[in-house]
Amino acid sequence: MKDSKSKNIILSSALACFLALPLKLEAQVLPFKGQTVYNAYLVRDLHRAYDQRHEKLTQALASKESLRAYQADVKKEYLRVVGQFPQKQPLNAKITRQTKQDGYRIENLVYESRPNHHVTANLYLPEGKGPFPGVILMNGHEMTAKATESYQKTARLFARNGFVVLSVDPFSQGERVQLTDSTGKSLTRGSTTEHTLLNAGATLVGTSVAAYMLWDNVRGLDYLESRPEVDKTRIGALGNSGGGTQTMYLMAYDDRIKVAAPCSYFTQRDRYIEVAGSQDGCQYMPGEGNLEMADFIIAAAPKPVLILAAENDFVDHYGTLKGFEELQKVYHTLQEPEKVKLFVWPDGHGITQPKREEAVTWFRKWLYQDSRPVKEGQVGALPEKDLLATKTGQVNTAFSTEATIQKLNFALFQELAPKRQAFLNEQNESKLKTKVREVIGLQLNQAPVFTDLSGESQTGQYRLEKRVVMRQSELPVPVMVYAPVGNKAPSRIVLRLTDAGKGMETLAKNEALIQKEMAAGTVLVLADLRGIGETKDDPKLNDAKYWSSEYRNAVLSLHLKRPLLAQRVQDLTSVLDFLKSQKSLAKLPVHVEAEGVYGPVVTHAVFLDHRITQATLSNTLTTYQTFLTNPLQQDMFSHVVQGILQYYDLPDLVKKSGGRIKQTSL
Repeated sequence: MKDSKSKNIILSSALACFLALPLKLEAQVLPFKGQTVYNAYLVRDLHRAYDQRHEKLTQALASKESLRAYQADVKKEYLRVVGQFPQKQPLNAKITRQTKQDGYRIENLVYESRPNHHVTANLYLPEGKGPFPGVILMNGHEMTAKATESYQKTARLFARNGFVVLSVDPFSQGERVQLTDSTGKSLTRGSTTEHTLLNAGATLVGTSVAAYMLWDNVRGLDYLESRPEVDKTRIGALGNSGGGTQTMYLMAYDDRIKVAAPCSYFTQRDRYIEVAGSQDGCQYMPGEGNLEMADFIIAAAPKPVLILAAENDFVDHYGTLKGFEELQKVYHTLQEPEKVKLFVWPDGHGITQPKREEAVTWFRKWLYQDSRPVKEGQVGALPEKDLLATKTGQVNTAFSTEATIQKLNFALFQELAPKRQAFLNEQNESKLKTKVREVIGLQLNQAPVFTDLSGESQTGQYRLEKRVVMRQSELPVPVMVYAPVGNKAPSRIVLRLTDAGKGMETLAKNEALIQKEMAAGTVLVLADLRGIGETKDDPKLNDAKYWSSEYRNAVLSLHLKRPLLAQRVQDLTSVLDFLKSQKSLAKLPVHVEAEGVYGPVVTHAVFLDHRITQATLSNTLTTYQTFLTNPLQQDMFSHVVQGILQYYDLPDLVKKSGGRIKQTSL
């Protein structure tokens, strides 16, 4: 009996494997492995964009005048990308503690960059008669932020050499964690995760985490200027890692910065993305794809800039060297080559002692006209508790009315309600379609559609054709067309789009669906739009900390001003073009059944394309508002479009689609 039972188990397992095998084979349409083709496609576009930018800069280097014009173009594009900021309100700065140190004192302070949005910081004030040059120190991704030992040592070395230093906690770090429980405990794994989750909502309302940080730092400069100990004409900026990002954004935006030193950040954007993939939510402003990292320094040239780098940093060092070559050419054209310098140390990521010493030496050279090298000597650090500016250690628990980033995002959403209402009130459909295409970055490809037949088969009920739908400059779309056989002409087309891909449902469910549609005289079309099914990105190449299974492609697409959603609308349009090009199918009504990630894609496609007679959407996103009220969600970036909520939300498109969309919530 035991032998018989064992044999049955073995036979059952073998049967399961046998049943699974035909499904996998049947679902394969592309004649190649498609797991990494989408990223390669986007990186190719990235290189093309930066090649064009490089050519433009090369031409601008011909003269001072042409380079000045290039700088003006960069600044204009940067201001477009960064978006609008609110009017400045009182900082309401408060000093909560002072600590005397050898040769300087530290003040723990908090100020409001926006009403009820608190920034925690430490101010290092040297002894002696001022006014002194001021420095804003923007810190990297460490959760201890301003209390991190290397950042304390940086601020202390500057203070001991005659600088007033404002060392700022970036939000999501230090005392400024935004997503917390009622006790102030973080709800995420760390700063990079929180930055990324908050950036989804920020992007939807037309701003970004990087822009919020920039404004915190602009207001930090306002605070420095308010102090009588600071010489307003001599202010510099530096930062490490994520603080290096902030340094470059700030120096390009605010003319009050006279000298700067980004550390462990500067490289070439396209090379870094290709080598390391997309980074966290504070590292980009969506739509920034026409600007190279060097451009933020070029915009401020010929101000003195020191690039601090490491040979063994994860920040691509080859890109650092190539980017610095561009800066040298720019400063040479401006006839001030001595004002840009690269300092490389054979260590890794971080602002270590040699880099700190070089930074202070550089700042003294330009703000004190003193070129003598600075040595650090023995510099200690205080425990984090001694540097806290709030009583509780977190702004969320210290201030009952704290305006977190998620609250600021939602407030922006509410302010934009009249614009969304204007969209609903507009009766000119052509005008609305033009606006929608503009908002999502859709420029429909007009090249002819063609297909390759990659496989075919026939049963007593249906004929199956595997088609690769192609269009010049687009990714191939794998399609399976099931057409009923017999004398009766088909009555409609059902295009089915599923999250898992066209061939990943169970064999029983797949067969039942086919049988049902064939009996109804339906032509059943299964397709995988880009990044799903056969071209789904390798999960191992998308860091789990970003809460998105296709994060690298989603962020890269936003960088290129071509959101995933728009690219998938293009693919859906190509499939429709193929179907309507077939004589036997051209006049049949098209019903789209979609779920999950496809919901917003199909919502847009229905509004833009009347060839879709009806769409049924299930288990999908029905409003972007949910990303604002609950940013702790997976896979938000699959849906994100920059600034979309400045114009409309998904329910608005449904209303404007004349009853052709039936929708259920996620």
